[in-house]
Formats: sequence, C-alpha cells, structure tokens
Amino acid sequence: MEPAARPDQTDDDQPAPAPEELERGAALRWYIDKYETPYGRSTVPFADALRHVMPPATRLRAKVLATDALARREGRKARALAEAASPVRLHLGCGWTRIEGWINSDLVGAAGDFDWNILRPLPFEDGSVDAVFYEHVFEHLRYSQTLTVLGHARRALRPGGVLRVGVPDAGMYARSYADDPEALAAGRWGRPTGMLVLREVFQEHAHVSAYDAETLRLVLQEGGFPGAEVTPGGSSPLLGRAPDSPDRIPETVYAEVRRPSD
Repeated sequence: MEPAARPDQTDDDQPAPAPEELERGAALRWYIDKYETPYGRSTVPFADALRHVMPPATRLRAKVLATDALARREGRKARALAEAASPVRLHLGCGWTRIEGWINSDLVGAAGDFDWNILRPLPFEDGSVDAVFYEHVFEHLRYSQTLTVLGHARRALRPGGVLRVGVPDAGMYARSYADDPEALAAGRWGRPTGMLVLREVFQEHAHVSAYDAETLRLVLQEGGFPGAEVTPGGSSPLLGRAPDSPDRIPETVYAEVRRPSD
C-alpha cells in the first residue's frame, strides 16, 4: 500500500482533499475519485497525458516493451556504473525513490540510474554484486515471476552477498481488520471503512500478490535464499545501514539473507 497522499502524485493529479470531518457517503465518493482516477508521473514525454486514456495494464506492457528495446544500451550503462562502484549495491524496482550509494533501477519512466526489466537476467557478471534491495516490488509480481527475479538476483550476487526485501505487510492489515476495523479505518485518513483500507493491500496500486512474514520467507527460500530472517524496518544486521524508505517502514515486513555458496 501507499501513503494516503501518494508522493508520486502532482497537485494536478490528486483529487480534492477530504475534509477533516466527512459524511461517510461523501467520503466514499472521495475515495472512489482518488483510486479510480489515473495518477502518477513519468520521465517519458507525453506519458502523463496517455495515463488518462490508457489502462494501467496497457501502460505497464508499453513500459516493459520500451525497456526491453533499450536493453543493450542500458546493459552497457549498468556495467559501467558497477565498474565505478565499490561495493556494488543494486536498488531494483526503485520507482521514484533513489538511495545514495546504491545503483538505482526500474522500468523506463522511473528515476533510475539505468532502465531494466527485472524479469530479464541482470546485466552483470555472475557473482559480481554485493547487495540487492527490493522494496515494495514483489507485490506487483505473481509468485512465479518473483521466483524468476530471485533467480536472477542469486546469479548476480557473490556468495555471501546480501539480499534484502521489503513488501507491504498484508498480514498486519488483515489482523488489524479482524481486531478492530473501525480503528483501522480511523488510522488511514480518508477511508470510510476498514474494508476499504484492507482491499488496498490486495487490489490497489497494481498489486497482484500479498505477503506476510511467513510467506515472504517461504518465497525467498524457494527462490534460492534459505534462512532469511525478518528484521525490523530501519534495521539491517547484514548491511549495517538499512536502505529502507522511512515512510514505508510502518506498513512493511522486511527480510534479509546472505546468498549461499553453491
């Protein structure tokens, strides 16, 4: 899930703010306006205009095709960045969040240092990468796709290299809904019911899969990274300094693990 006011929205993209006190029916209509109206931004010329006439799935497919078309050029750029970096740490699926000291990457239109489709093998020598970080990425992939992505990360990481993953904690939201749906709604400004908060984890923001700590550790194990440990947001025993986004920490489950030797 994203914060109530998405950081990647411009003022023109955002619906009118919800008043502090809003009748529930009016709040529902504000919610519908917020989540059923295209929003976001892109570095690609004219992409923001197309957002209003092109369905999200079509836009994503177009970005993937455009990214793949540039793979040869972007691969050279990625390898040059890696040659100049020590250690080599990859922040993949970065969106508009750049981490200093990391090589940031995403599809065309994001704020990465190079454009790359993470479903393709990473453009680095085997065992040449020191750390890989994915934050709020895997929920946008089917579980089978995530296993593919993990395979690419495992190949690129050196033995002992660190994989760190953060995903929205759907289990936390489910427990909160079961315990007190009214409190859950009250904690998410502009949502008139707890169910509307819960559905965002599973259905909004182009999410196609959901995670809790158990599921995340299982997927990492099956992807070639057994023994992953769940860590508090903002804390990384393996990296020392956690690269986590502060605004995402409260709703995210993080796990990290060293790449095993073959």
